[in-house]
Amino acid sequence: MEGETLSHKLYEKLSNIISQSALNNLSDMQVEALEEELSKLVQEKNGDIDEISYDDLLAAWENAT
Repeated sequence: MEGETLSHKLYEKLSNIISQSALNNLSDMQVEALEEELSKLVQEKNGDIDEISYDDLLAAWENAT
């Protein structure tokens, strides 16, 4: 349950800077890469979503796409 809440909060934060259309157009491979990048961010910030900046999210997006 806690992981689900974290994922939801992180997705909400990501959707503030990346359009829903862009997210929907990701290939399966890009989705996996993005999830991996986001997982690294969460680990780096010790699970504190509030510590993940929009710049961090943009970098993860760019690395995945």
